[in-house]
Amino acid sequence: RLRIPVVQHLPGVGQKFQDHFAVGCMWEYQEPLAPRNNGGEATFFWKSNPGLDTPDLQTCQVEGPLCSAETRAKFNPPAASWTLYGGVVRPKSQGQIRLTGPNPDDPIQIEANTLSHPDDLKAAVACVELCREIGNSAALRPFTKREVMPGNLTGAALEDFIRDAASTYHHQTCTAKMGRDSMSVVDGQLKVYGIENLRVADGSTMPRVTTGNTMAPCIIIGERAAEILREEHRLKAEL
Repeated sequence: RLRIPVVQHLPGVGQKFQDHFAVGCMWEYQEPLAPRNNGGEATFFWKSNPGLDTPDLQTCQVEGPLCSAETRAKFNPPAASWTLYGGVVRPKSQGQIRLTGPNPDDPIQIEANTLSHPDDLKAAVACVELCREIGNSAALRPFTKREVMPGNLTGAALEDFIRDAASTYHHQTCTAKMGRDSMSVVDGQLKVYGIENLRVADGSTMPRVTTGNTMAPCIIIGERAAEILREEHRLKAEL
């Protein structure tokens, strides 16, 4: 299709794309406050359903307006706003990345398929409801002039808001996953199947996106790759 010779057929390359996504719920400050530290004072993990074994939600408190282009245009949030950025961190939706041309500089087409799995929408609804409960609580009333968005939406209206508001958490992973099935790209030594002297050592090798942020797992993958290469080539570790 793109006039690129196939050296090894690996159908899993670019497939199984996963990413954390989040929805911004926002309030206007009573009085403007300058952002401190990293622009956020708190984060927490929670369960969208008490029966889950593992938390599937992570919310970050952001000392400023954080929203999608669609919700910004609709709600026109004031600059003096703060956000509860509610994320779904065990998504079931999967997408793909595709080449658009034969050259390395050609852009990548990303089909995230966010919210394509109905369970992700249910989790996002629970997350927004939790964020609104916290943001409108008596404890935070001294910092809140009014709720900017989403407001008291329910049912289809709330689901439409979530679809407009959902944005990436910047944890894109899983497009060259490790495993033994037909969709796996690398083995347990991070070697690409069928290609000599080629390894992948980044978040794309994760079989599924981690529940927490992806920086630490990527560091561990890199550390493990270094260990593998050192052992294979009998190199001494230098501190």
